[in-house]
Amino acid sequence: MKPRRVVSIRVVVIATTTALITAAVLSAGALSERNARRALSHEIETGLVLEARNLALTSADALLSSFPELTLTPLVKKMMAERPELAFVVVVNHRGQIEGHPDPRRLGEPFKLPGDLMAVESSMRLQPGERLLQNRALLIVEAPVTHPTEPNLGMAVVAVERAYVDAAVASARRGQLVFLAVLLVLGVVASFVVLAALLAPVGALRAGLERIGRGDLDTPLQIGSGTELGLLADTVNEMAEGLKRARAETVERERLAHELELARDIQRRLLPQGRREVGGHALVGAHRAAAEVGGDYYDFFALPDGRVAIVIADVSGKGLAGCLVTSMLAALLRALHTAHPSPTALLVALERHLTPTLEPGEFVTMFYGVLDPMQGRLTYASAGHTPALVWRAGESRVEWCPTRGIPLGAVRGGALASTLEDRAVPLAVGDLVLLFTDGLSEAFDRDGREMFGMERIERTVREHARAGPDAMIGAVNAAVAEWSGATPQDDQTLLVIARIAAATQRVPEARALPQADPLERLAEAERSGVRLELPASLDALDALGAWLARLPDLSELDAAERRQLEIALYETCANVAEHGLQLNSALAFELWWVSAAARGVARHDDLDARVKAGYFVLRDRGFPFSPGRWRPRDLDDPRRRLEGRGFGLDLIHLVMDEVLYRPATAAGNVTLLTFDPARARETRKEDHNG
Repeated sequence: MKPRRVVSIRVVVIATTTALITAAVLSAGALSERNARRALSHEIETGLVLEARNLALTSADALLSSFPELTLTPLVKKMMAERPELAFVVVVNHRGQIEGHPDPRRLGEPFKLPGDLMAVESSMRLQPGERLLQNRALLIVEAPVTHPTEPNLGMAVVAVERAYVDAAVASARRGQLVFLAVLLVLGVVASFVVLAALLAPVGALRAGLERIGRGDLDTPLQIGSGTELGLLADTVNEMAEGLKRARAETVERERLAHELELARDIQRRLLPQGRREVGGHALVGAHRAAAEVGGDYYDFFALPDGRVAIVIADVSGKGLAGCLVTSMLAALLRALHTAHPSPTALLVALERHLTPTLEPGEFVTMFYGVLDPMQGRLTYASAGHTPALVWRAGESRVEWCPTRGIPLGAVRGGALASTLEDRAVPLAVGDLVLLFTDGLSEAFDRDGREMFGMERIERTVREHARAGPDAMIGAVNAAVAEWSGATPQDDQTLLVIARIAAATQRVPEARALPQADPLERLAEAERSGVRLELPASLDALDALGAWLARLPDLSELDAAERRQLEIALYETCANVAEHGLQLNSALAFELWWVSAAARGVARHDDLDARVKAGYFVLRDRGFPFSPGRWRPRDLDDPRRRLEGRGFGLDLIHLVMDEVLYRPATAAGNVTLLTFDPARARETRKEDHNG
């Protein structure tokens, strides 16, 4: 290869250092010069202001006397004599006539300042009435002459020539430039001498590195410098020895890395990606391997009859060996899942095919279930896997589903079949099932003394289940990570099956509201609705009546209709405050009324039509409600009326024309309601007749 032309590093370093020193000295000089100019200007301004104040203070008694010029004229002459840089010093009375001037002939004349003066900001704080003025030739300070008995006696005016200020600054700059020039020369010479001596071994070091680059690892570098360059030469010699040893290891290391990357890619492709929804159910999973690859596995896939197969498994051991077993398990499962009608039968067949490939002592715990979205039922069997946790949203309680099944391959000879059984778990709207591997429940704390345990998992689920499956998985993973550290001690896998809450609507006929996007309605309410913010306290709900009485269209309703509407809204807000926000008055929720006029709907002369065209929006960020579990009560049954409470939802649906609830949206829980006065009157009439 043709050698290329290079520039000596010594030349580059010395030139760069010289340039940096020059730039640093010049920058420091410029900054220092600017600061000196600023300080000198400040000093001159301060002195001028103080001169004017002292003159004004001295002039107060003189202006109150019968002959002020007898005092003021000698005073100004003395100031002009002591301060030759002053352009003029004048004292004028409140009528603008000169009472003090170095030239007695000017006494009594009206005093006028030059017309091109401009007010400037002073570097010191001016007192009331004081002004700092300047033009190209003068710097002037006006100070009012006051007395406790006469607040406006006149004005003391002191001026200095700008040429004096510029001359003072120029004199300071000349001295500073001489000092900087000497400093710059000394710095450049010193840096050149020192760097030339320090960088002398660079040539020998470069020659030695070129030999190593050509493959000569046997000729050591001989540099006697006591600086880091000498240490660098020793390090290069050690590196050459290490390179000779590494040659034999490089090929093997690259081969293992390639195989491990293949294994990681295979495992990544085995696991489902993202959230899946089917038939009103959400399936969400998460996996963290303790090593580059792990022995945990989960999956969900569609069956021919519309059901969904769900599996989570944990192979004994972790790392590459566990990954290989999970790959075999995934292949067998995909081959057998359509051939067996029940989870138990599939697990037995799976063990029969998998056992010959397992070493003694290797086993697999596995949960296999079939979800029927139409029935909302999960049928499952568990081969020694950790118990499933079921969250019942309606009762806010947790159920555990233990199993007596043994792991796949733990006991040979067909013992597994006698320990398995199919079980069914019905799922209502809002319920969810949490499946996990023992890497979470058996994660030790940072001191290695205590495991995370089932109770902490249950507590985390109770606190976060209402926020939805994605939030709950994040909360469990975060709790375990905080407990045991960011790096998992064992493979950790979570799988959640959640039945998604749906809207409820009491009115049988087709209406526009249920098809509306709640987030669009909320955005419209925020733009053009009338807003009421309420804390999560039942006492605060007393404000609803006065708020309704001020709203467009609703204020025109008669008192009975508005009272009926207030009661329904009170029940809706009370449910949010009590159940969603746990009566925590530090939290708040919002209620909007969007009138027909605000929506841009053509205005009707009929009040009933206008009210019916508007709607209410309620938004909270508390625990979501599961409306699918509510069923209307038979209020004609006297036994129901004697129950005394629990009629809130019945009352809301009885009064409101339409009710639509959308929980856990991006903006929170959103409730949409409409009110039809005509229908409300009919309801009151029927209730009265009944």
